[in-house]
Amino acid sequence: MDGSTEHSQEQTSDAQHGYRLPAGTERCSKLKPVTQAPSALERVKAIVDILYSPGGCPWDGKQTNRSLLKPLLEETYEYVDAVETNDRDNMREELGDVLLQSVFQARVCASDSTDPFDIDEVADRLVNKLITRHPHVFEPDDAEDEAQVVNEVTLSPEETLALWERMKQQEKHRKSVLEGISHAQGALPRAAKVVSRIMKSAHRDVLLAVFDEAIKTNDAQNCNEEAMPDSPITTNPSDSKASTYADEILAIVCHAQSEGIDIEAALRNRLRDVETAIASQEQELDGEA
Repeated sequence: MDGSTEHSQEQTSDAQHGYRLPAGTERCSKLKPVTQAPSALERVKAIVDILYSPGGCPWDGKQTNRSLLKPLLEETYEYVDAVETNDRDNMREELGDVLLQSVFQARVCASDSTDPFDIDEVADRLVNKLITRHPHVFEPDDAEDEAQVVNEVTLSPEETLALWERMKQQEKHRKSVLEGISHAQGALPRAAKVVSRIMKSAHRDVLLAVFDEAIKTNDAQNCNEEAMPDSPITTNPSDSKASTYADEILAIVCHAQSEGIDIEAALRNRLRDVETAIASQEQELDGEA
């Protein structure tokens, strides 16, 4: 291989793996921290810091952790949509937007006057969590080889997930499997999370029985209310119907979870099919008009 060929290959490698500023911005001195960053993630941190700091973007500089919640949710759902439609190019972009939201949130946290922390602290905390919640992977080197082999062979993916939940509950000193479930999310994903936690509990059968009994008890109360129209306690018939529908949904969520089905993802995909069919019909109707 001659020298010219090697030089050509080096240039190709640089073009593929090296970072270059967008055309026309090479002479901007503000971007010096970006060009000097040792890694791609450090470049993200650098550009976010520039935008958020004085002299950067007026909009970015006014953002708070709370004001950034809406774009955080939007970007997350857009990435979910890209994955479910197998749009690889869009996945590249949307995953970058999700990364931006994480780095941006941490940059805002770093400027807090009472309890500051940055993305590096967040990352280190994440690494420690991943280590401590995988005791079956990160055993001490002086542990008995036989014990290591047993763990590797006997732990199924389901058992590993259950171990993760037990370690989480132990670390956070939680007294209930339901602690830590966000009430800000939609009712359907929240219901799915409740059932998922129950399924991974060491007391799964007992808690599932309580779950079923709670639904049956509510059904019985609804029946009694509908059978006693002269009761001095006034009730709204629509409330009973609403509870019945809600209980049916909860039962479906529980049944789907027991069969390993992500009911929220299934519903999103079916809605996508319905939306496609409706859009197609609308196009036909517009063509006939």
